[in-house]
Amino acid sequence: MLASSKPDIPDGFIFLEHLYDAVMAPTGFQSFIEQLCTVLALRAVTMIIRHRDTGEVKALWLTGLEPEAMESYALQYAREDILASHIMQAPIAHFYASNLDVRYPESFSQTQFYTEWLVPQGVAYAAGAIVLQEGSWVTQLIVQRRREQYPFDREEMGFLNRLVPHLQRAIQMRQRMEESQIDRDRLTSGLDALTVPAMLFNEQMHILYGHPQAKAFLETADFVFDGGRLVPPARAGARQLGLQVSTAVSASRSGGEQQLHSILQIPRKDRAPLTLMILPLRPEGASPQHGVAMMLVFDPEARVSLATELVQSLFHLSETEAQLAIALCHGKTLDEFAAERGTSRHTVKSQLKSIYLKTGTSRQTNLVSLLLSSPAFFVAASSRT
Repeated sequence: MLASSKPDIPDGFIFLEHLYDAVMAPTGFQSFIEQLCTVLALRAVTMIIRHRDTGEVKALWLTGLEPEAMESYALQYAREDILASHIMQAPIAHFYASNLDVRYPESFSQTQFYTEWLVPQGVAYAAGAIVLQEGSWVTQLIVQRRREQYPFDREEMGFLNRLVPHLQRAIQMRQRMEESQIDRDRLTSGLDALTVPAMLFNEQMHILYGHPQAKAFLETADFVFDGGRLVPPARAGARQLGLQVSTAVSASRSGGEQQLHSILQIPRKDRAPLTLMILPLRPEGASPQHGVAMMLVFDPEARVSLATELVQSLFHLSETEAQLAIALCHGKTLDEFAAERGTSRHTVKSQLKSIYLKTGTSRQTNLVSLLLSSPAFFVAASSRT
């Protein structure tokens, strides 16, 4: 028996907000397919992004079907799905219905797909489309109804076809947002690993990324962080920061080849001044409309950070030798290191001779200079723990 009333096709796209919300939503298109299922009185909706050749699934949203049912369909029964085969061979961006566009052989009701999947799932009518294809990746949207519900008609197919351009835009927007987020994560992970702390700004001086140590350094010079913005103190040098950041953002946006950078000295009371280097940053492939400025923060009073493991690896030192070399970079004497280790000065001098031999140096000043110009200085020790 058919359902008591055929669902009304909504006037306008009253639930498009659910579709475009998916661009940023943590759950992706889940809210959209649930709303679609309700509006069209469907048994189930499946939206899947998969590889056309290998079948690899990149994203999947389900409502009305259990994940186990979808898995069994993909692994055991998909090859017998005549509607799915029709969709894969027909023009994309157009919906096709099993009861309108597909001719089924009389033997179809004897197939395992029909008897072991369609019947147990209570599915009698289905419609679907490849709404988007990018390279070998295809996005499919499949909608299903029970036998007691109405078959699909042309009015509903027209409604779904009008959705396609919106679906395409939303899918592409979400993919670009995810790619952009991955790029930002990779960039900030790389910045986190550097010993020279950095910050990233947009043209409004809003902080896109801020290393905690950079913030701590700036606070010692009376900079204030207010609502995601950096507010410089009203003193000579610091007041130029906004102009220098804006100039760097503009250069970043233009995509030019010029090597533009500026250096500011920020005075501090009873302390050595901070040094700020501002330069344009435009990751390869980024939109030229969205420039970014990077600021490196140097505090001459900050303790030198060297990773023991890196020093060992670079110069083939033992752990104790690497610790001694780092201690010398921190300004400690041989006697101080020996006292901390509970060993004799003679032993420490022997370790230093071994370090000289392995590093090709002969004096402490040469050794310190070598370490501070090596990769071990530029990769933060904390990033390796």
